[in-house]
Amino acid sequence: MVGGCTAAFAILLCMYLNKAGIIGAEPETVTTEVVSETETDTEEGLLVDNGEFPSEIQSMIKDSQDNYAEAMKVFEEESAEDASREAAETVGTKPTTGSTTAPSTNTSGNGHKTNGSVDSNRNDNHEFFLENPSEEISEETSEAEESSTAEAKPEEKKNSEFEYTLYADHVTIKKYVGTASTLDIPDTIDDQPVTEIRDSAFASSKTLVRVYIPESVTTLGKNVFKSSELLVDVSLPDSLTEMGEGIFDGCSKLARITVPDGVTRIGKKAFNECENLRTVKLGSDIEIIEEQAFNNCVKMELTKLPSSLKRVEKEAFVGCTAMALTKWPSDLEVIGESAFEGCTAITDVNLPSTMRTMGESAFMGCTGMQTLGIKSGLEAIPETAFAGCASITEVTFPKSIISIGDGAFTGCKALASVSIPKNTLSIGASAFADCTFTEVTINSKCSYQTNSFPFAITDKNYY
Repeated sequence: MVGGCTAAFAILLCMYLNKAGIIGAEPETVTTEVVSETETDTEEGLLVDNGEFPSEIQSMIKDSQDNYAEAMKVFEEESAEDASREAAETVGTKPTTGSTTAPSTNTSGNGHKTNGSVDSNRNDNHEFFLENPSEEISEETSEAEESSTAEAKPEEKKNSEFEYTLYADHVTIKKYVGTASTLDIPDTIDDQPVTEIRDSAFASSKTLVRVYIPESVTTLGKNVFKSSELLVDVSLPDSLTEMGEGIFDGCSKLARITVPDGVTRIGKKAFNECENLRTVKLGSDIEIIEEQAFNNCVKMELTKLPSSLKRVEKEAFVGCTAMALTKWPSDLEVIGESAFEGCTAITDVNLPSTMRTMGESAFMGCTGMQTLGIKSGLEAIPETAFAGCASITEVTFPKSIISIGDGAFTGCKALASVSIPKNTLSIGASAFADCTFTEVTINSKCSYQTNSFPFAITDKNYY
């Protein structure tokens, strides 16, 4: 409506000014054609004698001006309402009725930009005339990213022996589906290196006896060979750096294993209940042997632990009755609860000065132990730590020992000599019950129980 009124008014005004001689030049292009046609039809009777428009023309001009003013008023009111609505949406409040402030650019109800101040970006920004340039660019970028992602997406595949995942640069084996007794795992599948064997990939196999793992493999997941009841021998690659928990858990016929250098951790229950495991070689980089890692490996003939070892966790070697350790790691820091309980073949224990923590029953029932050396560093002998170690004949504690727990040496029947330092301030109940020594000296400020020693303590036993 506004455009039509404006055009009509412009035509009439040009006709008037041209007739009056105020403008003498020819109008340009499209306007020339419209004006020329109008002049041809109305030139003779357009003006009255006094040089003014006839009353009909003046009435048309007045109506056009009134319509234009009314249209502009409506336009301004709509613009003000739009601006108020946008402001309310921005701050989360309802628009104020009757607001007359109009923004420089507005959006009408049909979603297109309405007239307003010229946007300076129109001349320089070729994306200005897109309805939503940022959205279209974002969509193009998103499509490109999706295409790239689709190209890199791994494929789940299967052949006669394996279910596996094929990546752009490697393969991981998910499950063994073959029936062989002897298996050489390939180092490549679909021209990509096999780098990982996933959790439980060979678990509960009823056929596998021997398995060779190629040098391309660096990672073995959790429970990879768990409960494979016929498995006797597995060759681990030198490239291996990670072994998951329970990797050979319940492999009762597994006879030998060599853990390569590069592996730093033997996981929880890694060789749990491998009751026929006899020959074990541990790599030089192992720092942690986790809970029940070699639980009940009754035939394991291990004679030394890696020098890098720092932690032996709870029940790590419990029940390993054939393990005759003779060399202890020089950097050992932690021995967990019952870590060596029942290891009856151990004859000598020499704990380094790096030791900080020992768990309850750590060496309980190690009946073959004859000598015990504890260097300064350890502050507490926990409850039942050496209970039942019936072959120990002598113990000298370092100055760092502050407390000796309940039953720590109970049942050590061969213990004929004990030296307790002045710094020891607490000795628990039955700490030395059933021992054979008859003399001891303790700090007069040390607390103890009436049954802490195999005899009654009197003043003559004080420092």
